[in-house]
Amino acid sequence: MKVTILGARGSIPTEGPEMLEFGGGTSCVLVESDDQAIFLDAGTGIINAPNVGDKEISILMTHPHLDHVLGLPFFPYIFEKGRKIGFYAGKNGILNTYEQLGTVFSNPLWPCRIEDYPSDITFHDAEFPLQIGGFTVTGIPSVHPGGGTVYRLEENGKSVIYATDYEYEEDKVGELIEFAKDCDLLFFDAQYTDEELDRRRGYGHSTVAQGLDVMKRSGTKNIRFVHHDPRHSDDFLRKMEADVKSEHVAFARKDEVIIL
Repeated sequence: MKVTILGARGSIPTEGPEMLEFGGGTSCVLVESDDQAIFLDAGTGIINAPNVGDKEISILMTHPHLDHVLGLPFFPYIFEKGRKIGFYAGKNGILNTYEQLGTVFSNPLWPCRIEDYPSDITFHDAEFPLQIGGFTVTGIPSVHPGGGTVYRLEENGKSVIYATDYEYEEDKVGELIEFAKDCDLLFFDAQYTDEELDRRRGYGHSTVAQGLDVMKRSGTKNIRFVHHDPRHSDDFLRKMEADVKSEHVAFARKDEVIIL
């Protein structure tokens, strides 16, 4: 299983010389096997998707907040005539997957409907477990305003958990800890410092300390912290990371490749 971080920024994309190491593209992680390319979220990081050849493409959406779908209109493969792309999302209130994406791809927000693009797009309301090629995909509800989905992908005995836009709450985190049990790689939202969290409770994000608690209690082998705050520069993030970095703990960086 090959995992590539395409976008690790949260809330809005950023740019500038102080944002190069960790990247300014918003949420997108690519998970590949020999014949499958699964994109987790479609933030602006997806615009720089690598060449996946003729692999089957799927996009699993955690939720339709703008920073997680903003890259879709410029996703390279959506312009390929006949290219099969499957979109999956959990129920968001009463909106199905097509309706969630159709809200973005509509006037006055965007001049094209998603079905106007040349690729062959299908929409799937995620019912777990899903089987996508050799991947078994399961999910649980996230703790985030408006809802969302935490995904677990398993293939050939390896597992990845994608828990971005998740707010650690003592009475709810047990479900995530059980869901992430013994996983090989956990992507966990750590947008805020402890001091910032005191002012932003209820925004749907967590801290490094909370992610480490989930890692320890779930038996997770490796963790990458994601959804970096748009105000946090490379220098700021390096200083945050320095307190916890190890062989198994790090902050997600643009273009990092992890082989499981």
